Amino acid sequence: MQSEYYPYAHILTELKGSSDHFKIDANSGEIRTTRVLSHDYGPSYRMIVIASDQGVPPLQGQAVINIQVIPLSEGRAVISQNIRHLVIPENLKPAKIMSLIKSPDHLQQHHSGKLHFSIAADDKDGHFEVDSSTGDLFLFKELDYEMTSHYLFRVVTKDHSRNPPVNSTVFLSVAVEDQNDHSPSFQEEFIVISVEENAPVGTLVHVFNAKDGDGSFLNSRVQYLIEAHHPGMNPFLIHPSFGTLVTASPLDRERVPTVVLTVTASDQAVNVTDRRLRSLMVKVVILDINDHSPTFTSFPIALVKEDAAVGSLVHHITAQDPDAGRNGRVTFSILSGNENMAFMLDESSGLLTTTLPLDYELKSQYILTLLALDSGTPTLSSSQTLTITVLDVNDEAPVFKQHLYEASVKENQNPGEFVTRVEAVDRDSGNSKIWELSNRY
Repeated sequence: MQSEYYPYAHILTELKGSSDHFKIDANSGEIRTTRVLSHDYGPSYRMIVIASDQGVPPLQGQAVINIQVIPLSEGRAVISQNIRHLVIPENLKPAKIMSLIKSPDHLQQHHSGKLHFSIAADDKDGHFEVDSSTGDLFLFKELDYEMTSHYLFRVVTKDHSRNPPVNSTVFLSVAVEDQNDHSPSFQEEFIVISVEENAPVGTLVHVFNAKDGDGSFLNSRVQYLIEAHHPGMNPFLIHPSFGTLVTASPLDRERVPTVVLTVTASDQAVNVTDRRLRSLMVKVVILDINDHSPTFTSFPIALVKEDAAVGSLVHHITAQDPDAGRNGRVTFSILSGNENMAFMLDESSGLLTTTLPLDYELKSQYILTLLALDSGTPTLSSSQTLTITVLDVNDEAPVFKQHLYEASVKENQNPGEFVTRVEAVDRDSGNSKIWELSNRY
């Protein structure tokens, strides 16, 4: 099982012992032969398979594999001097002549029409035929290295120049040479994967596993590379052999929320021009982490008239949080300064309204401490001081300090001389004092 965030969970295998007869694919664990086996020379093989993870230090596990070579039936014993070896490419076209079965000693008999060639009946599988008269061996049906990489069959030559006719047998060992006729393939053409934005550099994001149906090692060995659709916006690396996609630099969802990649798998055929490749579109979604606190964007000063009706709008509190979803959802509250609960703040909309009549003459200023809180886990917050100034309205009449003033004046007193002082107060601000005499006698 591959762990989503731990690259050391990727397992590689290697083979110890008999490595000249067998090979193992380090990623898939498939064991294949590298040469023709013979029961007479090697009836069994014992190997150790080692599986290693990519941790530091790497940890290993071992398993023993015993391979038994099954001998041919007694009627198919191979005599070394009567065996011929052929190597043919798997893309050889049918009807193509591959070899002459007859030997130079048979040429004279062939000209006299005394030889008859045939493939032993129980060895026929439909892939090869031999011309009964000329001994020409030709391909009858297309080959597939991935299905069968080796054929062994008998060609019987009957010499009618002798009486009675004499049969001779030649064993043909035909090794099929793999051709790079399969391209690497992915299970899908487009996938969506995700990684959290606080993932450390080196975090395993995904493991790509392209398959190549070719049988030989280089033709089926896959190398990976990635390319971002927007140059300069690729915070990922891929291991060319293992297909492990890891973070190569810190992620920031608020700056780059998604990255679109093209992952290309290419086989490693010896001839570079013969290499085949296949591409996969990958959308990497950067998952949000609550790493930003709300920021107030509304002005920290508000004005309201003292005669504002209850429920009047005083201020619209706003804040921004660049995080996504719940992490960026902001609610508001009043922490302090709301004397007599004079104001109400809607936690969702941020609308601040009055809850009771204001009176400039009693309180001309309120200083509220506001809190903006997101809904992430853990929650993040910020505060702001809002100063509310109550504007005075001329709602107070002047009031004399005394209800009755008494004064005396001499009859010969000159005009403009001091008689007495009357005093009145007006609780409103900024009102000029204008005096007027009435009821003159």
